Amino acid sequence: MIEVSLEEFEVFYKEQLESQFFKVKKAVKKLLSDINTSLLEIKVCTDHFIDAGEGNIDDKALKSLHLFSDKIRKEIEEVGVPEEDITYDAMYNLLSSIKKLFTNINDIAKKSIPKFQKELQAEIKELSYITRKLGSKQKGLDEFLRKKYTDVKDAEYLLKKLPKLFALKENIENAKSDLDGFEKELEERQSEQENLTEALKKIEKNELFKKQDQLDAKLARLRMNINNQFGFKKALKKLKFELEKDTMHIPNINIYFLKDFLKNPINTLVKESRDLPKFSALLIQLRHILEDNKLNLKSDVKDKTIHQINTIFDEKTIQNEIDNIKTLRSEIDDIKNKIEHEGLAVKRDEIKNKISLNTVKLEHLENDLDRKNKDYLRYLSSLKNEREEIQKSIKDHINQEVKLNITFNF
Repeated sequence: MIEVSLEEFEVFYKEQLESQFFKVKKAVKKLLSDINTSLLEIKVCTDHFIDAGEGNIDDKALKSLHLFSDKIRKEIEEVGVPEEDITYDAMYNLLSSIKKLFTNINDIAKKSIPKFQKELQAEIKELSYITRKLGSKQKGLDEFLRKKYTDVKDAEYLLKKLPKLFALKENIENAKSDLDGFEKELEERQSEQENLTEALKKIEKNELFKKQDQLDAKLARLRMNINNQFGFKKALKKLKFELEKDTMHIPNINIYFLKDFLKNPINTLVKESRDLPKFSALLIQLRHILEDNKLNLKSDVKDKTIHQINTIFDEKTIQNEIDNIKTLRSEIDDIKNKIEHEGLAVKRDEIKNKISLNTVKLEHLENDLDRKNKDYLRYLSSLKNEREEIQKSIKDHINQEVKLNITFNF
């Protein structure tokens, strides 16, 4: 097996084609040489026109003759006869160029030749003969390509697949570079996140934060305990509903206190005056309403609600618990003021904000890394498949096992 680098393969493969299809290539070169000769003959013929026209036609016709000659020479210059990179595509383009040349020569001749046709009949016949000869050679090349060049054409087609290999190679290198960049940035971000987390832990170990957390937990338990005693809120909601519909008339009931209590029972009681007179009055009125069955609650619900109200009046703990909430809130406020005074809260918030922003950036980086890794693997897979397909085609066309070596610049 022959090993060839991707960068050197095109030169190697063209050499193999020249060797494998030597006779065909030789015949093609002969045809191209003949065509090139005919094109040169047309140029020489235009010189004959100028020589023959000098002194034989008037100035206006001579000027037209020069334009005629210059245009034809310019058209011929645009016909590119391949000399080194002789491929099917190059020769097909040549055939198209010759067809275009014939069309343009005919157009130029129709406009110009009538002005000097009588004086330069020999040169016109010469041009006609040479162009017919070129046309014959064009047809010969066209027929040769269709009948004799098919295998070479198929073999040459393989070279059109090389740009895709180079593109995939470049994509892989770019994707790997991006991957390395993302991985490096991800490591830096993760390291920064660890440092920020440690800084947050360190600042939250401050005794003031610990004390605040303890008081906050104690306050939450106390609020939960108080709220558990308010199992009669369902009855209060129904009472409020009836009052707002104006289907029940109860004198001296404080509808505003009732609404505030339903929204936030504990805050409403904290704002109450000592011994909670509004709260007590509300419970007494509710108990009377329930005993008179004015809310039409189920018996078990009604009895349970009356029992809860009686328990509150019997145990008389609500006021103490509300006082404890006030005390805890005051202690928490004092600690917050100390934390604020020492700048701990600002530092903690700054660190938390940095952690939050860094978390978002980490998520984006992880997504970018995942996406780019998928691209990288997809390019690798495509390159592998393309290379295998090309290597198989090489074996089919030139009967040699060739391994394409692809080196990446990582």
